[in-house]
Amino acid sequence: MNKKISKIAFYFNSRNKRALMAFNSIKDYINKKYPEISLSDKNPDVIFVLGGDGAMIKAVKSFNYINSLFFGLNLGNVGFLTSIRDSKKFLEGIDRFLQGKYFVSTRNLLKVEVLRNKKVVFKDDVLNEVAIQNLVGVVNVEVKINDFLFQNICGTGVLISTPTGSTAYNLSAHGPIVMPNIECFVLTELMDHNIPTPSLVISKNEKISVDIVDFRVKELFLMKQNQKLVGCDVVLVSDGVNLFDLHKGDQVVVKNNIKRIRFVELEEDYFLSSLKNKFYMKKH
Repeated sequence: MNKKISKIAFYFNSRNKRALMAFNSIKDYINKKYPEISLSDKNPDVIFVLGGDGAMIKAVKSFNYINSLFFGLNLGNVGFLTSIRDSKKFLEGIDRFLQGKYFVSTRNLLKVEVLRNKKVVFKDDVLNEVAIQNLVGVVNVEVKINDFLFQNICGTGVLISTPTGSTAYNLSAHGPIVMPNIECFVLTELMDHNIPTPSLVISKNEKISVDIVDFRVKELFLMKQNQKLVGCDVVLVSDGVNLFDLHKGDQVVVKNNIKRIRFVELEEDYFLSSLKNKFYMKKH
């Protein structure tokens, strides 16, 4: 039995006119039809996210992975993480949800840390992926699985994604699509100069570490870090949102995260339906 919803929060970019209009329309609709439901950012039962997949990732990080449901209303291009992709069906879908006619898709996360001289200098909880890459050149990295040296990459870098992130950057890098109910990681090289190797799907119980062995220092890019501008070449990018400048000798450690995210779905096999509509439908 699905929990009765009594408190709703909203997340959207207030500078996005479409999102602002949708927010005002949905807020008025809920106030009139469901006056018993309060709108509040404090411990909400559900967070309505107005936007695309990028907005969903920012919402999850903004609410710090609290134990709320995330209900995505797509105003972007892809919308793999959203609950309703057609804006014309927003109110119909909200009615179904508030009447308890929904499913919950639980997603696993990554925990990433950067070790420098054996001290943690960066950490993040990651919904989609961790990318380690040279912005304009080559980086040499060693990839270890449970301290076993598995792969040497001399190329743009390496990507470690969750099943949720398998349809994002990982897919663009020709990695496999993984169903979101499988708790695992996907390891995908990025533009390796060696013989191309396939992606590897790894159990969530394993530890992945990536040693930054070498790269040519150019410092063609500046990034703000700890309120200072620093020159950088190789960076860690988590969920396309948080960036961190990597140095030679750094080690990036990726493990399973005890935190989980719960997405609202309004139909069974929603993920498969989404894939079918995007990739597998025959076009006439």
